[in-house]
Amino acid sequence: MAADSASVPFHSDPTSKSPKSASASEVFTTTTSPTSSEPPSPASLQQPSLQQPSLQPSPQDSIDFVLHPAEVAKGRRAAENYLSSFKSEESRRLAEEALETLATVISGGKCDSLDFPWQQVRPYHGAAALTILKEKGAPGRIEALRCRRDSTRSYRVVPESYPPRQVQKIRSTLSKVIEECCELGFVGEPESETTTEASRTRRASSRAKGASRKSKSGAKSGKRSTTTGSAGKRRLLGDGELRALVAACASAETAEGSRDAVFFSLVYRGLKVAEITSLTLESVRFSNKTGICHILVRPGRSGGRGRRVALANDELICLEDWLEHRGDDEGPLLCTLARGGKIEGKRLTTALLKTVCEQRGEQAEVQPFTPNDLSRSAEALTEHRKAARKRSARKNHESSSEAERLLFDGETGERSSQGETIRFPFLGLDL
Repeated sequence: MAADSASVPFHSDPTSKSPKSASASEVFTTTTSPTSSEPPSPASLQQPSLQQPSLQPSPQDSIDFVLHPAEVAKGRRAAENYLSSFKSEESRRLAEEALETLATVISGGKCDSLDFPWQQVRPYHGAAALTILKEKGAPGRIEALRCRRDSTRSYRVVPESYPPRQVQKIRSTLSKVIEECCELGFVGEPESETTTEASRTRRASSRAKGASRKSKSGAKSGKRSTTTGSAGKRRLLGDGELRALVAACASAETAEGSRDAVFFSLVYRGLKVAEITSLTLESVRFSNKTGICHILVRPGRSGGRGRRVALANDELICLEDWLEHRGDDEGPLLCTLARGGKIEGKRLTTALLKTVCEQRGEQAEVQPFTPNDLSRSAEALTEHRKAARKRSARKNHESSSEAERLLFDGETGERSSQGETIRFPFLGLDL
């Protein structure tokens, strides 16, 4: 999925904190190069303070990062503070190279290590980035993106894949720079607890302890212990979290992974869990004339009306992968699997879906959720997108009116600089 850029409204993050003991001039002070002796330019003196509220997108927005000058300044300070902690030039060079690689992957080639808002990175972004780094051909694609961003850079010969030790180094680098963001107060308490290496270690430990129990009793009994931490708490999954879940499932390259990728793709498109489990093979409608694939959702038992939901190209690829495993037999579109990926053809049960949510959430490093949370999230995303389309239409109308005033009345009007935005390439780097 290619990285997209757009302009969207900002949402203040109430959990963000500012450094408590630093003055305004101290907060904006960053590490400079020893060779730089030029006085600060007037433009740099007008840059926004790092102490202002965080300008981050809403979880329901289809973007992941906001390149507002204030947010970029925070990320630059965190990266420079981390790099300045190394005493030897070789260690600093390796850490800087790891940050450059991460920034290229996470931003889809749009940013370098000092122009990226590291405090906006969430655990599922890091997990997806590491998955991309482990793919064959990743070094070559990353090098091509870096050359595309920097026209003065010559293409370097790189290995076909990163060695495991280097991937681990990159993972450690990401953890350390996020910890630096937390220490500077750029990440709120709930987010910092789930982003640090300590929380990752706790999740890995809990997975190891429960692995034997899952293999013995999960599939047969259908009973599942709820995930610790947020058991019983309702929550809404964001746009990025659902895309991360789709990518995590698709990376498995198995029948079960393909099925689960389609499941989360349909949730992302606004289908509730009950609607998804009631779909059959006949619900898939492909138009040879338009080349668009629709999912026909029929009215449920409680009423309502049917609708047609169009699939994007990436979602269609996930569906095609699953249909290759499933075949064209009659029955539910998403069905159960026996050992070895053999198709059983039974409808997905609530117990099985709870297991899917738990396992895929851990794999994608998404906070715990339930099937009911998915249904609520699908409805919330649908309403959010409708409201976003209305805002966009209203904004286009206002832009047209402003253009008319500029042409006929000579009025310039006011425009708010919202900054560029980035969408994480969960399904891989697109050259």
